[in-house]
Amino acid sequence: MFEKLMLMQNSGESADIFTLFDSKPKHEESIGKMLIIDAEGLMEGDCSQFVLQQILAKRDQTTWEKPTTFWVKEKSGDQYRFFWDKIAQPFRVIVMGGGHISQPLVKILGMMNFAVTVMDDRPQFANADRFPTAQKVICQDFNGALKDLVTDSNTALIIVTRGHRYDLDCLRSTINRKFRYLGMIGSKKRVKEIIRMLQDEGISSECLKQLSAPIGLDIGAETPAEIAVSIAAEVVATFQGGSGRPLSKAGR
Repeated sequence: MFEKLMLMQNSGESADIFTLFDSKPKHEESIGKMLIIDAEGLMEGDCSQFVLQQILAKRDQTTWEKPTTFWVKEKSGDQYRFFWDKIAQPFRVIVMGGGHISQPLVKILGMMNFAVTVMDDRPQFANADRFPTAQKVICQDFNGALKDLVTDSNTALIIVTRGHRYDLDCLRSTINRKFRYLGMIGSKKRVKEIIRMLQDEGISSECLKQLSAPIGLDIGAETPAEIAVSIAAEVVATFQGGSGRPLSKAGR
């Protein structure tokens, strides 16, 4: 198990780690057993299906912030206490599009220690010279690049491509996935048209609820740098649980 965790840590993967450390009545032979669940839901370890369902429910319904403990109850009435820890990699941001907004945006996010990936299908826009602070820059058509994306609740996806057609393609390919934040650039009118189009295509309202569009906080942004600040602020507020309100008015 520890070799598995070391490999995951070194490869940049995230995982939830559940360790049994107490039970009622005592089951000494089981104390110390571990269950590892990676970002894709693949598991290593062993426990009863009934206990596993409770662990998964706990993981899916709770945002992990720090190591914690919780009890689950077996059908027999036996109770088990688990220690929940996590291999937590830096929050990830995937920026679709390498244009004039993306340059200051990636720089700002990099300053805040987000692990940023930039994707564009144009070599002159998708290169390390243009995005020196990005962890990864991918030059590939959007649909092809999106197929290889691994996303989870620690991932933000920002869609700021060079045109509405590409924005829509990216959104179609990702709207059913799990993100902490999903934002797309566009005017209110254009966003309404896109949402209506996706609804007509059968995309559920539940999936569309996670979309933040038009993207960013309302700070009166006009220039690419100002728009980048508004987007970065919304991403940080989402990850950190902020309200986006002025601090002078927050809590009043």
